Formats: sequence, C-alpha cells, structure tokens
Amino acid sequence: MFRCVLVMLALVGCNGEEDTEIEQVLGMPLLMDDVTYAGVAVIDMTPTIVETFTDLNGDNSFDGCLDDPTASRTGCNEPFDDVNGNGIFEPVWIGGFGPLRPALDVRDPVYARALIFAHNGEYQAFVALDFVGLMFPRIHEARDLLVADGFDKDRLLVSSSHNHQGPDTMGLWGNPYNIAAPTSGLDRNYQAFVASALEQVVRDAAANMVPVDLTVGAKNLRDVSPLFNGSDWGGHSPDRIQHGLVHDGRDPVVVSDQLLVIRGVHAQTAEPVFTLTNWSGHPEVRGSNNNSISSDWVGATREVLEAELGGVALHLPECLGGMQSALGGDMPLVNEAGEHVWRVCDDAGVADSTDEACFGKDVGDDAVFADGVREPVWADHVSWDFVRSHGYAIAESAIAILEEDGEPMTADPIRVGVAEMDIPISNIAYKLLGPNDVFETSFTDLVEDRDRCPEASDDNPCLTTRTFRIQVGPVGFSAVPGELLPELAWGLPEDDPRWMEEVGTTTARGQDAGARYFVQHRRECDTVDYADCRETTGSIDGCDCLRMHAVPYRLSDEQLPPILSHHDTPYVAAISMADNYLSYIIPEPDVNLDVSLLSLEGDGDHYEDTVTPSAQFATRVLRAHAEIAESWDVGEE
Repeated sequence: MFRCVLVMLALVGCNGEEDTEIEQVLGMPLLMDDVTYAGVAVIDMTPTIVETFTDLNGDNSFDGCLDDPTASRTGCNEPFDDVNGNGIFEPVWIGGFGPLRPALDVRDPVYARALIFAHNGEYQAFVALDFVGLMFPRIHEARDLLVADGFDKDRLLVSSSHNHQGPDTMGLWGNPYNIAAPTSGLDRNYQAFVASALEQVVRDAAANMVPVDLTVGAKNLRDVSPLFNGSDWGGHSPDRIQHGLVHDGRDPVVVSDQLLVIRGVHAQTAEPVFTLTNWSGHPEVRGSNNNSISSDWVGATREVLEAELGGVALHLPECLGGMQSALGGDMPLVNEAGEHVWRVCDDAGVADSTDEACFGKDVGDDAVFADGVREPVWADHVSWDFVRSHGYAIAESAIAILEEDGEPMTADPIRVGVAEMDIPISNIAYKLLGPNDVFETSFTDLVEDRDRCPEASDDNPCLTTRTFRIQVGPVGFSAVPGELLPELAWGLPEDDPRWMEEVGTTTARGQDAGARYFVQHRRECDTVDYADCRETTGSIDGCDCLRMHAVPYRLSDEQLPPILSHHDTPYVAAISMADNYLSYIIPEPDVNLDVSLLSLEGDGDHYEDTVTPSAQFATRVLRAHAEIAESWDVGEE
C-alpha cells in the first residue's frame, strides 16, 4: 500500500482532499506525483593510522608482542611505535585474510555511500560500505535513530563490499585465536563513528533527493568478452576455469557473473546523479601481502565510473561465496594511464607452435587469436596493476551495458518484504570468540526456544537475523546476511548436459574425466558414500573427504527453490552482506559437519564450512524467502 505524504507544500491528498499534511520523513519528497526521486551521499570512512610497526621479516604481519614496544622479550620479534606511551600496540588492523595485519598507510579511501529511491510515497535506502563486514548492532543502532524520526526500519539496507583491505570492523583480525587472551581487531571508537556515519549518510542522501531519469541494464560478463573466460568456457583467459571474470575456487564451479547497472540523471538538467553496480567477486585481489588501506577493485571501478559518467558511483556485492573472486584468475592489463596493454609477438612466440596468437606471424605483429580477438598483456597477480585492471574491467563493462543494453525505468513500484530467521550457532569459533568480546555481539543473548528454532539447546543456541526481498521498479533484489553461494540465488545449471552428468555421478567428476563443474574430484572418491564423508575430515578408503562434495549436489534437503526464482521482475539480483554479516551461506547437504577452524587436518575444499555459523544457514535463508514470496503474493491479491 502506498503512503500519502505531504512534504514542504500543501498538495492534493491521496483521498482527493486539499491541504492534507502528513508527517514528513527526513525531508524526503514522498509525493504522489508519479515522479521518481533519488538522492546520494558519501562520507569518508578512512581510519586515522597512528601506531605502526617495523616489519623486519617482510611478511606483512605483526610478529611482535602487543605489550612490548621495543621487542625486548624472547619471542617478541618486531617492535612497534608506541605513540601514546601506554605500552600497548593499537594499530588499525586490516580485515581480511589472516589476523595480525596492521595498516601502515592509506593508498585510497574507504567510504560509506548511500542511495535512496522514492516514488509515490514509497522509498528504499541502500548504504554501501567498503568494509569486510559489519554485524547488526551498529547497523541497527543507526537505523533506530532514523526510525525515531519516522523512517521505516525495513527501508534501510546496509551492505558491506567484503573488502579485504579496509579496517577490521568485525573483530576477527586482531589476535582472536589466542584463546587464552584473545585480542579483538575492533576499535570501539571507530565503530561508534561507523554507526554515526551510517545515520548521517542516510540523512544526507534524503536531503539531496532530486527528480531523476533512470536507466537499467544487466549482462553476464561471460558474454561481454572471451578474454573474461578460460578454455573450459570457450575463452582465452590463461585460467581455464574462469568465466565472467570469476575464478570459483570451490567445487562445483558455478559462478554468478551478472553485472547489473542502474544510472540516474537529473530529470530537468540531465546532470549525472549516480551509477549503481551490483556484481559478485571478492574485493580481495590485492592479496594479503599488503599493509595499505584501500577499497580494492571496487574503489578503482568507482573512480572510472565517476570520471566517465559523473555523479556518485556505489557498489552492492552480489553472490560472494563459493568462492566468487578474480583472485586466482587472470585480468587484461590496464596501465596507470588507463590504457589497455596488448601483447606483441616476439621471437619465442612466432616459433612456438602452441602459441595460438603468434605462431607463424612476424616479430612485432599484434598477438591475435584464431577468432580475431587480440591478446592482452595479462596483469601480474596480487598487485595494484591487477586491482586497477579489475576496476577498469567492471567499469568499462558497466558503461557498455548502459550504452548497448540499457533501457529506461522508473522506481515504480517500491516494495519491501522482510523475514526474521533463527540461525543455529554450532560453529565452535563463534562459541569460543563470541563471549570473549571479539565481536560486537557476544552470542550469549540468543534464542533457546525449540519451538522457534528446533536445533536450539544450551550448547547450540540460535541467533535471530533478517533477510530482505526488495523491488525497485523492474528490479527485484534478494538480500541476505552473509556471503551467498551463487547456486542458492540462481539455481543449478540444469540446462547443461555436462552438469546433469556430474551432479549425481562421481565417475563424471574430476579433471581426468573432463569435468567442467567438479574439477577437484579424486578418483579414489568414486565409490565413497558422501553421507559418510561429510562427517569426517579424514579419509575413507583413500578418499580425502575434504575434496569430496555432495552426491547428488542439491540446494537443500527440503527441495526449496533458489531465492531469485521468486521474483517476476525483468531484472533480478542478489545482495550479500546485508543487515548483518554471518559469513558463508552454503547449501546444507554440502556442508562438511566435522571441519572447523580448529581442524588439524586443514579444510581442503571446505574452507567456507569452517566459518559458516551452521549447516542450516542456507536452508533457513531459502525457507525465509519462500515465506516472503507467499506473503508477497497474498499482498497482491
């Protein structure tokens, strides 16, 4: 149901009566005038770096003692700058990869960026953060201050990009694994600033709202360029499993490579207002050998979009799990001048019969594949060149999508559906670290009511969190509080005969069988029952159970549909890391029940399982979206 709200002027009311004044919300133009409005705002969230350390062994990690500035004690191998003289190392810990990685400088800023849509009295706010993640206490602290001024609590969606080069806003990247005396990576003063900035950036965006003309477009990046795909997918990337710029490090190789773009310009002046991108891929491609604060490839993408299109660029992460990342893949090089760098044939290339792009050509010729596609120089892995090149790849693809596939849209209608979920907390890491003040929630005030959460017990309580379904005109979003595996959003590739062979037949899996999806499968696992294998981190009859995946592979034991299947809009997209951050969301049948961060045997191809709160997380998400869909349909009747 649309609201009827009068803002600043006395207008004709929803019931036809004049001079009807209804309480305004943050000054937003919530008018029944069939006009779409949008507002954006940006707040710099870059932390101030005060105390640093001397990295004597060059491993980018602090190998000293947190209470020994001069590294004078045995085992305290690196000194730090005790600027305030309290004898305790108080750096900005970088969130992502391993713990104890202090920031030494800032390469590029991290931000909070807000975008609000409004149409005919309805509105929706999105906030994009350059953080590794943010749990609900600070998000809801900001939200509740807005609610006190009339803002609908369900109309604020806060999401982190999952940036691995920003400040630790979760607490996991100080020294949490010293169980006897864990050190959180959180700076509580900075966290308070985060909550304040979240509130303010929404207020600023509300104050900046103008009438806009919108353009929307979406395309899978595997269809943008054969340079974005490896040989398994008919392309030219040296990484054979990469497609759509995504290197999926966890079997099955199922990626989400849709790039959704929405652009807004002022309806009267055509001045640029914003460009919103939504795409998967961890902002982690600079790697762990870095001590500079950065927003990784997301920042590079925004810089290009703002330079080319103007306005404010912001990014919402799509499916991040399983492992959606360009790290491990290959990227066409773009140099510091913003120019693509192309390979030129040399003596070795023209003489190499296996060099498709140069064999038989002359030295100095352009390297060109048989299909006429020019071969680039590939960016060095784990480098700022790779970060910049990744940013350009997304930004240039976004611009091309708007130009070639974009179509006009309005934000009519704006609808929101929200469901609460009770997620079992069975992960040993959550239980050990939560009560020790590592996170901003202690995981002690939890649900123990088995009527609400059947798995609840004294040992395994449940945490209440939320998931969203949002419609903005022709775009349907499903937002979840973690890193969503793409099959949970989009479903399984059942239109591919190769998938249908591999999904339920172990002998069709593995590189030696020509597998496309289950490339890490081992022959010794062909005759092993996965039901036995998922309960051990060891081996069964020579099969390493941490290299095996569910047979058959499915989303849930309840046969629940993927979350995006509930939308009937022309465009659909997922948003990860929304309203909370509870790590990976993995199909329940594929979760190894024995692996954990404490596993001495390692995690094999089940790393994500070590940090998900529980095996039931994905089933709860799928079920919640089915429930929202049911209530959504009832509301339309």
